[in-house]
Amino acid sequence: MRTVELRRHTERDENEDLTPRGLEIAARARETLETPYDAHCVSPQRRARLTMEAFGVHDALVERRFDARPRPPFAPFEPRWRAIRATGLDAVTAWFAVSEAASVLRDLGRRVREAVIDVAAGLPEEGRALVVSHGGTIEPFAVVALHRPYPTIFGSRELGYCEGVRANLEGGRVVRVDVVRL
Repeated sequence: MRTVELRRHTERDENEDLTPRGLEIAARARETLETPYDAHCVSPQRRARLTMEAFGVHDALVERRFDARPRPPFAPFEPRWRAIRATGLDAVTAWFAVSEAASVLRDLGRRVREAVIDVAAGLPEEGRALVVSHGGTIEPFAVVALHRPYPTIFGSRELGYCEGVRANLEGGRVVRVDVVRL
């Protein structure tokens, strides 16, 4: 079995620099990482790269498929999303509540699943990889990988900063996904 652990980046400011609180969260999360890892991958976004560095890794492979949720495919559904957000739901949970966005979320989840499978294929048997990605990207992966509805995996709360999932793979397929909360 191979394991790929995906973690959300930490809190950042408008310049994509990590905030002091974000650095504290990353330090706390670093203690929960199951080191050592055989591979490290990261989204191309600055906030993800800086989070990986805060985890103590400075040579992670940049993988575009772990990038943040692309905005254009979701644009037609934003009015409905905003209305749902106004009821108090967090951003990701609200996207999963927009039924019209389901196919776009599935496509995003499949993109990330492919990347996870490719990362796992490069690991030794029983190998482990750490990935830093984004909230709104990790959740669709888990939904697609498990073939289960969002609420049955995450409840009614998106992943917080530095939270994520641990995916176990056998024979090139995801066989288990566990949510990692801080």
